[in-house]
Amino acid sequence: MIPISIWIVEDDTVFRRTLKRMLNREKKITCSRVFSSCSRLFEAVESDSHPDLLLMDLGLPGMGGVEGIQKLSTLAPDITVIVLTVFEDKEKVFQALDAGAAGYLLKTATGPEIIKGLKQVFMGGAALSPSVAKIVLEEFRKPTPVDDFHLTVREIDVLEQLAQGLSVKEIAAKLDIARSTVATHLEKIYGKLQVQSQSGAVAKALRAGVI
Repeated sequence: MIPISIWIVEDDTVFRRTLKRMLNREKKITCSRVFSSCSRLFEAVESDSHPDLLLMDLGLPGMGGVEGIQKLSTLAPDITVIVLTVFEDKEKVFQALDAGAAGYLLKTATGPEIIKGLKQVFMGGAALSPSVAKIVLEEFRKPTPVDDFHLTVREIDVLEQLAQGLSVKEIAAKLDIARSTVATHLEKIYGKLQVQSQSGAVAKALRAGVI
């Protein structure tokens, strides 16, 4: 397995230290930086090499985790964020996913469950605690009217491929278009859906019944 580098944003000192120790005991995982707030994280993002993954709490002092995820998607889109929090209400879950979180884990998760989730996301999958996955599935099953986002047929095609887990390169090959064209479609999709990431676009499109 390829080594995974991880940073943590968590304001609970004891939990932060425990989490860092747990991660660093795992082979092929290195947690080199921890932060108590988003402001400290952003300082490091501007000066240090970026990690592969970031574990982000939501209830943080100053800027909250959801806003932090949104800002990070602009400052460092190469960093994949996984939420690790105590909040399991529907509103928080979808706010985080719409902001661009690739996973949503609860602090009640065991060490092995957190490690498994990190590896799943690193390999291109998603990670949701069981109770969170239930919330997401129930919301997706609700019969909701299709919102008029003025998406084109091709943009919906791209969204459908994203929902199947395909990369930009794979979407380009399947739809027989250039990667730059896929990127242009994604930019327009983000604007129309008012989201910041691929996971946010898929989540919103599914909830609205677009795909």
